[in-house]
Amino acid sequence: MIGNVTGRRLKTTEASLEILRLILEHDGLTLNELDGMVDSSKSSICSHLNTLLDSRYLIKENGTYYVSFRLALLGERARHRYPTGEDVREIIDRLARATGQEANFTIFEHGRLLACYGTSADENAGESSVRYRSEYHLHNTAAGKAILGELERGDVEAILDHWGLPRESEETITDRDRLFEVLDEYESKDYAVVDEEFAPGLVAIGVPVHGVDGEIVGGVSVGGPKYQNSLTKLERELAEHLFTAANEIESVLREEV
Repeated sequence: MIGNVTGRRLKTTEASLEILRLILEHDGLTLNELDGMVDSSKSSICSHLNTLLDSRYLIKENGTYYVSFRLALLGERARHRYPTGEDVREIIDRLARATGQEANFTIFEHGRLLACYGTSADENAGESSVRYRSEYHLHNTAAGKAILGELERGDVEAILDHWGLPRESEETITDRDRLFEVLDEYESKDYAVVDEEFAPGLVAIGVPVHGVDGEIVGGVSVGGPKYQNSLTKLERELAEHLFTAANEIESVLREEV
């Protein structure tokens, strides 16, 4: 959920984190490359880089900065708070096989979906085909819309105020009133679908995943090319498999308590 920050925020910290994010997303950047991406002087960027190097969050090889393994270790500590183990991966693998589609499990945090594990039933599909990126908006993803449909109106408004409704394809819903109309349509179904709203030619169906206390911890979705999957097929043939996978993940969570 979106938290309300009431204390003072440090712009220097925000700048360092932005540099770290860019280096992570681009799998390494040079100082000159960062100079074209960050709204700071080159000397200031260099100071941020030196601080991150000294703190061991970056390494430098042949003039290129990369995130360090120490950062990966910190990330692994965070993964223990979420259902990310082998049991969950097996559930998503079974879901992909049962549906013949791409299946994904994402974590819901700070009003965004974070990629946790994805796999495809297509044995010829490479890893890149099931890892488009690491973060997703809620308004144009199947699991995201399903989560929005379950949240209180005020919580949804807060998320939309913070992240907006960016257009990522011609079919992306960018009008807030229209989005709420669509969410109302799926309220009684406990799932949501996207019809080329995330990317042209792609359709998917998603459901939320709940923790032990009933809070939403993430979402599960399946989907693929529209020429293979009508919306009717998604709702009539794949929804039941999706509910089964979500229930199995929730059972794993209860067992871990």
